[in-house]
Amino acid sequence: MRVTHLSLKDFRSYSELELELQPKQTIFIGDNGEGKTNIIEAITYLSLLSSHRVASDAPLVN
Repeated sequence: MRVTHLSLKDFRSYSELELELQPKQTIFIGDNGEGKTNIIEAITYLSLLSSHRVASDAPLVN
């Protein structure tokens, strides 16, 4: 699977996010608490329909 665009609305710390991803490697860099793991979790959730961080979907909704 190749993800080229990610749209988030009310997911974890993001009220809204539009992210274009390049075909090669993407590296997320930032300070703690800026939402890097939330982006990875959103992509993982798209792939597996479950989160590696929580047992239910309720905590994912902002």
